[in-house]
Amino acid sequence: MVALLVATGWPARANDSAAELSIGGLQFVRTNDVAMESENLRITLDRISVRYQFANLTAKPVTLNVAFPLPDIDLSEAENVALPSSDPINFVEFETKVDGNPAPLTVDQRAMVGNRDVSALLRELKLPLLPIGGREIRVTDLPAATRTRLVDDGLLMPAGMSDNGRQQYAPGWTVKTSAVRQQLFPPVRSVTVEHQYRPSVGSSPDTILRSSLRRSSALGQEVARYRKEYCIQDTFLAELDKRTGNNQTNGANLQERRISYVLKTGANWAGPIRSFKLTIDPGGSDRLVSFCPGRLKASSATGNTLEYTASDFKPDADLKILVIGTF
Repeated sequence: MVALLVATGWPARANDSAAELSIGGLQFVRTNDVAMESENLRITLDRISVRYQFANLTAKPVTLNVAFPLPDIDLSEAENVALPSSDPINFVEFETKVDGNPAPLTVDQRAMVGNRDVSALLRELKLPLLPIGGREIRVTDLPAATRTRLVDDGLLMPAGMSDNGRQQYAPGWTVKTSAVRQQLFPPVRSVTVEHQYRPSVGSSPDTILRSSLRRSSALGQEVARYRKEYCIQDTFLAELDKRTGNNQTNGANLQERRISYVLKTGANWAGPIRSFKLTIDPGGSDRLVSFCPGRLKASSATGNTLEYTASDFKPDADLKILVIGTF
């Protein structure tokens, strides 16, 4: 997992936690001509895979624009965002297949300051739109004229002074990335679309839900947020307490992992998803999982793997999954 500490020389707050990004599945234009017969979604900490089955409801071929939008990266707030890879374009290593055959997508990436596209300026200055991996920017190494131009155009923002009295800068643009293509749905037959990618996994070296922490009045509001966002049950906390006790220190070395998955885009079809299946595999057998299943019904569990299903399913909320254990 690559923590996005953009551009050596830009100030970064010390933080042991990495924030997750919300990513989801393919997005199609809203249509009444194509139905989603089934969706099989499998979520693990290192891979998300989805298998869709689509049916054209008309007697004619239907062509739809398909997009896989990657999450926006706001560089002004990205000192510790969890990115799965250091690829500055396909930073989630996205792959897709149609009826078993690879289906390349055209990637569109832009740098924006507000509603203004500043991609051309960055390319003119030979600077990367997403400065990660081997493409990081050292602001202090930029020519003075380049630095001044970036500041004047709102791409670099003053961010305090260094210990030796030099002005420091933070990035001021947002990177928007989307993979797009067209998909043909022939009449009278189904089309299978599969894709997989590496998720952005949030992490913390401890968990606020340990007994000694969650009972702190200073952390009460944050604990309440956790309980609501991840539907934390008393049985979950009781099992956690068995493992950690009331010690002030994290002697059990438990950590958090968090995944956010955008599910609501599955509601763009003609009618609901006829058959939906969600599998969550947290890895190690000692790991606790909590999320809000909504209308999904638990169907089975194999080891530590959870399965949920629904018929005629219309997603009305996204998934936020919390995993606690040793990693």
